[in-house]
Amino acid sequence: MPPTPALLATFRRLTDPRARRGVRHPFPALLALTFLGLLCRQADFATLARWARAHWALLAGPLGFTRPRAPHATTLSRAAAGFSLAEFQRAVCDWLAGLVADRDGLTAAVDGKTSKQARGAGGDPLHLLNVFVHELRVCAAAWPVGPDQRTEPDVLKAHLADLFAAWPGLRLLTGDAAFCQRPLARAILDHGRDYLLAVKDNQPDLREACATAFAGATPETADATAAEKRGARW
Repeated sequence: MPPTPALLATFRRLTDPRARRGVRHPFPALLALTFLGLLCRQADFATLARWARAHWALLAGPLGFTRPRAPHATTLSRAAAGFSLAEFQRAVCDWLAGLVADRDGLTAAVDGKTSKQARGAGGDPLHLLNVFVHELRVCAAAWPVGPDQRTEPDVLKAHLADLFAAWPGLRLLTGDAAFCQRPLARAILDHGRDYLLAVKDNQPDLREACATAFAGATPETADATAAEKRGARW
């Protein structure tokens, strides 16, 4: 099945939060329009509604709309305000994982970013820990981080089981020096995966140990399959 119909089918399984009275547009179509608009950099509902009107002849049929006119910005905002974000995230991630179900050896970069638009209950910008799958060029997971950004490794460690269960083909996690911690590295190995983490001068003992371990290494002598080296990964 082509990816687009499969994603639309996924949207049709989501719960419609609206009351039945006054419903004019199919809920999956509204979600699909909002999703596609965001991909096309339509960042607010007013802009999205204008964009939909300009391209309505192309969008209406494929997205499943049944009325001759595009939805108003208020209609889009109300639909987006009522639906379950967690349900939507699970559905989209399941769809993406299905596209690569037969692929192994995926690599993902882990990094924390502060959102410019999304805000928490207190009005502060949300800081999220993102997992970006290189082969798909999408964010496969995003978890909120508290006010102390130094807890990012703990957040990742707490979600490793769910991440690898959802993405069994994910084999390598990369991260900057903030994630270069023994408990996290050991947890990744315990899940049967690998890591590639940066080491900086603010970890002098670890940096010196790495330099010593690889001082005599060359491309010709490297052998990641050797048992003694599998047990000595940094």
